[in-house]
Amino acid sequence: MDIFRAIMDHGPLTLYSANSKTRIPIGTIHRHFKQLSKSGKIRVYKSKDKGRKKIEYGPTMYGIVSFYKQDMEFAEKIENYYLIWIENKEFQKDLEGEGFDVSKDNLKKSKQVFRKYMNYFSAVEEQIEKIKNGEDSISRDMQVFFSSMMLSSNPKYQKLWTELYGELPGMQKSLEEYMDSMIKSYKEFKKNLK
Repeated sequence: MDIFRAIMDHGPLTLYSANSKTRIPIGTIHRHFKQLSKSGKIRVYKSKDKGRKKIEYGPTMYGIVSFYKQDMEFAEKIENYYLIWIENKEFQKDLEGEGFDVSKDNLKKSKQVFRKYMNYFSAVEEQIEKIKNGEDSISRDMQVFFSSMMLSSNPKYQKLWTELYGELPGMQKSLEEYMDSMIKSYKEFKKNLK
């Protein structure tokens, strides 16, 4: 947490600048940077090859969501972190990938949306952890649905799904009911946005 907070407080950091900001031994920082990077919580923002190799790391949206749910002090500062990081082009790319409007006019206005995003997706991550730890379960229907979605990008299974859909009237009915329900929910959602 201290290392991630240092990155958030001081901008993209190298291992050595993280060491000077936190006073954590460089070996420990190296190990934690490696773990944070491997888990997708930080990523390389800049890499300079001139002279001594200098690699700066910054947060990912997943990293911010992960620490948001773990630390109240971090969560309280989330809008300030947003205002610090929106100046960084790499962070703007991550925001854009999550659906944020990154035009200059809207970036500063989006800090409240950013907090809502953190609130929602930290709850999603918490639910994922509960399921992984066996504290909660997913119904069989939902497991089948998620697994089917995951296989849909594989041409072999997409072809099988299409064939089954054409040959099994019960499957057609179930899928059509599900899609009708999703369309109805979507229309309600859009109506409530107006």
